[in-house]
Amino acid sequence: MNNKRQMQLDSLDRRILTVLQNDAGQPLAAIAEVVGSSESSVRRRIKRLRTAGVIDREVALLNHRYAGIEIIVSVSMNEEHSSRYDALKKRFLNDPAVSQCYRVTGEVDMILHVRAPDMSHYEVWLEDNILADPAVRRCTSYVVYSRIKFSTEIALDD
Repeated sequence: MNNKRQMQLDSLDRRILTVLQNDAGQPLAAIAEVVGSSESSVRRRIKRLRTAGVIDREVALLNHRYAGIEIIVSVSMNEEHSSRYDALKKRFLNDPAVSQCYRVTGEVDMILHVRAPDMSHYEVWLEDNILADPAVRRCTSYVVYSRIKFSTEIALDD
């Protein structure tokens, strides 16, 4: 959406967005106090930021320990099967095990973040969704055993 890039954010907008990125469930009065503005001003600005598409959506972030194991999968596709990209993309978009999917530059074509209850479930998923596809040339899996940093926050200069 073009207006996302065109909208000018002032200092108060950036402070509000920083607070919301940390906890969007706070009452407006608490946000207003933190950013040094009135509740009505904060309400208007949040509405404007939503309408403009700056705020895409508000979600609850679940504790990753309750979601099973986290696996990062890199996928390389054969050149002759590059037309299969759209089919793979559609499959991953509709697969609840895939939490993130990126098309990337470099030695691999796609990076996936996959969640599985355990390694045996992941093995079945891998066989059914990656290894059985003739378009896949190579696949490498990395099991995350310790999360060092995870943030959804976008730093906004003030």
